Amino acid sequence: MSLAERVLAGDRLALARLLSQIENEEPTGLDDLAALYPRTGGAHLVGITGAPGTGKSTLVNKLVMLMRQMGGEESESSIRIA
Repeated sequence: MSLAERVLAGDRLALARLLSQIENEEPTGLDDLAALYPRTGGAHLVGITGAPGTGKSTLVNKLVMLMRQMGGEESESSIRIA
């Protein structure tokens, strides 16, 4: 089973591995990303990665706050943190 298939099945470890492969521009990761793209439904996906303690949660919280201020109530349903 490919990482893309495992991600679609809800496997969070597979998602972490796939994000690492994409970040490192590994061909297999980019292939899996291309396989997942048709299933995105036009959504925008942003991945925030980094070492522990580098401010990822703080950054995400600020981004969500700005998105809500800019988009009003509609943006509430568009924000999902996994």
